[in-house]
Amino acid sequence: MCILDVRKPLKNRMITLPQKNENVVVTGHDTQPLFAVGSLSHLMLVDDRDPFTVDVTSVKVLDPAQGIRSLSFQGDIITIGACKTSLMFYDVRNRKYVSDHEENPIKRKLKDGYVAQNWDWHIHRYSYYASNNSPSSVISIMTHCYDDSGLRLFAAGGPLPLELVGNYAAIWE
Repeated sequence: MCILDVRKPLKNRMITLPQKNENVVVTGHDTQPLFAVGSLSHLMLVDDRDPFTVDVTSVKVLDPAQGIRSLSFQGDIITIGACKTSLMFYDVRNRKYVSDHEENPIKRKLKDGYVAQNWDWHIHRYSYYASNNSPSSVISIMTHCYDDSGLRLFAAGGPLPLELVGNYAAIWE
């Protein structure tokens, strides 16, 4: 991964990430030299505050079958959009997933979206998805963002398999 801070001329570095499989999304903090990289199985935090070393922390995804598809910072909290229409929240300062009062990580499962067979693809696996899964099991949250107040969250996505088409969109308050 090459870290290039466009706010500071000629400041860039190359680092090696501990997880190399399916690194699909990267986001940066608005006010700190902190980056998050999402992969199929891990969330990696890259702390570039020290000019001489780069701290890389790797955290396992709560459900390895989900895979990270979107990331965003909201202060010290990273919101994670994943497969199976789920959202998770990671606290950077405490270095753990945000938990409820019983110390269970908070993971929000979103409602079903629309999924159908893509008739342009002549791969007949849709019957497997339709009979064995709800639409939410194949839809990924591919993008999300908070409004200016930080109280509402827009999440959107669709199915990952090429033979399926569909969508999901919601605003959480």
